[in-house]
Amino acid sequence: MLLAFAFTTATIAGFGQEEVPVPEVMPPDVVEPTDTTRFNIGETEFIIIDHDTAKTKDVDYDTCTWDVHPKKRDLTYWTGIDAGVNMLMDWHKTFDQFSSSHLQTDPANSISFSVNFLEQRIRIAKDYLGLVTGLGFTNSRYGFKDGLLHLNATSDSTYGYIDTTLVSSYSTNQLRVNYFNVPLLLQINLSKNPRKNFHVALGVIGSVRMNSNVKYVYESSIGETKFKDKGRFNLSPFQACATARVGFRDFGLFANYHFLSLFEKGKSEAAYPLTFGASFHF
Repeated sequence: MLLAFAFTTATIAGFGQEEVPVPEVMPPDVVEPTDTTRFNIGETEFIIIDHDTAKTKDVDYDTCTWDVHPKKRDLTYWTGIDAGVNMLMDWHKTFDQFSSSHLQTDPANSISFSVNFLEQRIRIAKDYLGLVTGLGFTNSRYGFKDGLLHLNATSDSTYGYIDTTLVSSYSTNQLRVNYFNVPLLLQINLSKNPRKNFHVALGVIGSVRMNSNVKYVYESSIGETKFKDKGRFNLSPFQACATARVGFRDFGLFANYHFLSLFEKGKSEAAYPLTFGASFHF
């Protein structure tokens, strides 16, 4: 008992408590309140902060002297997911004026899905202006409008014909094209704080066609039938589009207009894809 009492007395004697002033340099978002309490037990220091009284403050990211500037990737908005709707425009920049059945598409079944997985920003004017490049992958789909259309191509022409026996029983009839993308964007950031940043990017995206197919899903006498007809279908091997992208923080909107026709020149009516949708960055 005497030993236990002596040990307890020594421990209490070594227990010290003191009020300390606010440090001169704090993390950028939280100012330590004045009632912060620190105490020592032996060589171990404990800190107790009353978070109810902690207040946030805005940080001037241009003038702060501590090393809290956001990383370059925090102010770069390419990596992430783009999801949008595909439409086709003719030479006169109008819609639904094509005579060829394979260019008459249904926007409700014509979508674009992109995964952008690599980005790099080159600063021009601090973090406010820079060039952005990277890599990405796009799966672009065009749903045919009327009936079950079979897409065909020869060495000098592209055409489609309607299977009248399956007009009312198909559920999927899409041309699907996969592209590998490289962007070159001029990006403007209005803030160096990634939580408050409104950003705008203008530029071009170059693409290489990787593969393509037409997917069919329909009901037949043996039940639901699914198959993919793989082929090149005289699709242009390369694409280039102008892109405009705006956003706040990690959410944005985009619009892409293609300079090159979806199909090779002279082998189909000219049809220029227009895609618009939303971006979710990470």
